[in-house]
Amino acid sequence: MDIRHLRYFIAIVDNNFNLSRTSQHLYISQPALSMMINEFEKREAIQLFKRTQGKIVGLTYVGENYYRDAKEIVEKYNEMNQNLHKITNQITGNITIGIPPLVLSVVFSEIMPYLILENPTINFSIKEQGAYVLKKELLLENIDLAVLLYPEGISKNIIDSFEISHSELSVFFSPEHHLAQKEILTWQDLHNEKMAIFDKTFMIYHQLSEHFKRYNIYPNIILESSSWDFLLNSTKINKALLTILPFPISELYPASDYVCRKIKDPVPWRVTLCRLRKNNYSNIENYILDSLLKAFKS
Repeated sequence: MDIRHLRYFIAIVDNNFNLSRTSQHLYISQPALSMMINEFEKREAIQLFKRTQGKIVGLTYVGENYYRDAKEIVEKYNEMNQNLHKITNQITGNITIGIPPLVLSVVFSEIMPYLILENPTINFSIKEQGAYVLKKELLLENIDLAVLLYPEGISKNIIDSFEISHSELSVFFSPEHHLAQKEILTWQDLHNEKMAIFDKTFMIYHQLSEHFKRYNIYPNIILESSSWDFLLNSTKINKALLTILPFPISELYPASDYVCRKIKDPVPWRVTLCRLRKNNYSNIENYILDSLLKAFKS
């Protein structure tokens, strides 16, 4: 029997074996109640009830033991559910999460406000820094959770890492830029092009630097910034300037004053939620990690 059937069984006994009255209390039909009992007894090859002329009149010895065990299980089940919600309601304290500004806007814009509003007893501290800096902050234990980019550059023996978003880097520029005529760009197309990119505190900077070296190209880096919207706006103002940002920006913030072009053999943009491996985690650390992972799966 599952927990629902156990409740039915207990209700039959508590209603003095009156199936009609029991079915009314449970809001199910009497035939369905009888069928449940008969199927269980047949399947388990046991008899729970004493019967006289086909009518239930009491419990057998096995039935009495089963009734006692069923009561104990249902009480424990109820207590378990009460404790579940009690623990959730009692979680208080501080949690520090490091999230790059771009990822906060693109990936966490709905989830983070909801999580904060749903947990008024928790004090959230959000550190907005580039993933390159947040990696160091995590290793120094200055933050509880860090949102990084894969590969994080940290041994898997040191951190637990969970991918929460997956896309790629793309090129953004004015519709009047000479590369706007191409539907897909190559890395060679970016050689000597005037470019605005994230600064060295961002993992994207280091990923791009590796790809520039791999394809033997030398872009003309005009400016570096920690603000993705400043980078994008700069390309709108300067028609000869381009920037490289995650593709989801073009879907979340569509506009007519810039175009987005994908790159052949692009740099993957894989966002991961990370924490240091420890023998023990606080309730709040486990709760927030589980809540975030559940939110990104739904």
